[in-house]
Parts: sequence; structure tokens; C-alpha cells
Amino acid sequence: MNSVFKVMVKIRSFIAIELDQKVIEKLREIEYKLKSVRAEVKWINPSSIHLTLKFLGGIDEGMIDEIAKKAQEVARRYNPFNLKVEGIGTFPPGKNPRVVWIGVKDETGKISALQEEIEHEMNNLGFEREQRAFTPHLTLGRVKSAKGKDELLEKIEEGKGINLGEFTVKDFHLFKSDLHPQGAIYTKLKTFMLNLL
Repeated sequence: MNSVFKVMVKIRSFIAIELDQKVIEKLREIEYKLKSVRAEVKWINPSSIHLTLKFLGGIDEGMIDEIAKKAQEVARRYNPFNLKVEGIGTFPPGKNPRVVWIGVKDETGKISALQEEIEHEMNNLGFEREQRAFTPHLTLGRVKSAKGKDELLEKIEEGKGINLGEFTVKDFHLFKSDLHPQGAIYTKLKTFMLNLL
């Protein structure tokens, strides 16, 4: 007797805020300057950079609606708010960086509160809580080796006080991430509008 097994493909997914076009262009300029030192960094295409609120990992397609319902409930509790994009640094700070980032600041504290509520709701759905404290940032690149590292750190130090302006958060999204040799391709699965009233 033949049995047909349906293979459940896991969808690699995350919840994130999309960036304003003006910010993306500024990120492009910064990346261009940093690339001039020829350090071994895997730079991320600025049009693919998001402000990640929660990485979910592999999910079943059947969970999308449940995730969306909870995320939209959280979204309705917030009015649009502004975020400032400023500062540049590395994780970890110091001589052996692994990640180059641009800072995100929110003087109202809304981004941290929103992220915490999403974290809580996703934990209720069975997703493990992130152990590290939430530090809003945009990942520009991942350092691959020590080649050109000192010059890169010098360039980053020069740009410490950099200001890329601000943008208004009106919504956030559930994204699907497909990994390809040339980089990840992101597809929006659901959009969650903040309370615009």
C-alpha cells in the first residue's frame, strides 16, 4: 500500500519595520564609504535592511494567520511614532567586530515597548524569548576576517556622530526570508497597521 507523505516546508520568517527610502539612500552612501577600506565584510544591500523586532525562525504555513492576529492586536495599541537613525558602531565593540551597525533612537520609548509586546505575544504562541536585551539597530554588514579591520574601525570611529535623519513608523510586517547564494530575498506576508486615528 502506497502512503503519500505531505512534506511541510518551514518558512524562515521575522517581524520587522521597513525603512523610509531617504534612510535607505543614506545607508547606501555610508556603505559606499566603508567599502573603500576593502575590509572583508559581507555588506547587506541597503534596500534589504529592516529594523527587526522578532526573528521567528522556521514556521509552518498554518501558523501565519495566528501570528498575524496577535501582531495586529499589538499594532492597534500604538499610534505612529518617529525614529531617529544616528550613530555607527560594531558588535561586539572593540578590536574584534563581527557586525557593523547603524543606531536607531526613539526618545518616546515606543519602539522598545512595541518590541516587548511582540516578544510577549510570540512567546505565548510558543516562540522562545530572545535572551539578549533589545537594542534597536540596522545591520550594515558582517565582518568575515581580520583583513582591513583596523582601517574599517578607524572609518567607523570617524563616523560615530553620523545622523541619517528620522522616519515615521506607521506599520510593521511579517516577512518571509529565502536564502540564496547572492543574498536573502525578503517577501512581505502580512502588514500590521498602527492605530492611525
